[in-house]
Amino acid sequence: TYKLYTENWEEASEDDGWEVPADGFFWDEPHYALPKGIASITGGVADDWACRCPVCQRKFEEQFGYPMPKLLTPEVVQFRENEALETLRVASEKIKAIRPDAKVICCVHATQNTYYVTERRGYDNWDKVGATKAFDVFSTTIINYNLPQSFFVNITKRTVDIAKKYGKLSERWLMGYYKQPKDFSQIDRWVDIAVEEGVDRIAAWTYRGGHGTVVGAPDALKLWDAIGANYRRVLGGSF
Repeated sequence: TYKLYTENWEEASEDDGWEVPADGFFWDEPHYALPKGIASITGGVADDWACRCPVCQRKFEEQFGYPMPKLLTPEVVQFRENEALETLRVASEKIKAIRPDAKVICCVHATQNTYYVTERRGYDNWDKVGATKAFDVFSTTIINYNLPQSFFVNITKRTVDIAKKYGKLSERWLMGYYKQPKDFSQIDRWVDIAVEEGVDRIAAWTYRGGHGTVVGAPDALKLWDAIGANYRRVLGGSF
């Protein structure tokens, strides 16, 4: 099943490369499947959540020289990170072989990744993601406006640092759906932070603030206009 799944995934990526005349390909928050109740953009996950299928156990033993532990040891975490990246690396290289000018963006969860707070979802080691040659843009996910500005600053600084370290473009995202700031001037401040820190690309999701959808912000169109005004401001009115 494992081999069939990965082969199908790689073939689908290759098909997209041939059939989709896109400027870029976006890996949107790739991660291992986890129970929703223990997965959080700022929190951790249970130590006992890991795959021990026969294929993973065999591959682990080949790499480390001993049977895969039943606990989530540092070696198991390393194995999971390597295997997760390998999946996207192969797919990205197939796409780049067909469309060498297309930008491949890998957008990872904006989590602290410290000893106390890490998600262990496969892409928590930003250095490993940044060092992957098949990726052109290092991107980090949306942060809720309710979180402290210091958290936004921390994520933004680290995003730019990783991108520069590995010769990538940096990308940060603005929340354009579901939640909105109490004061829309907060968007201005967060955009200013991104610009000041040297972010190459500022993105937003979703279209029109999710107007008319279940993920729409309370004032979806006002939120959309506020984000658009910041694009025009940063780009000098060319947007």
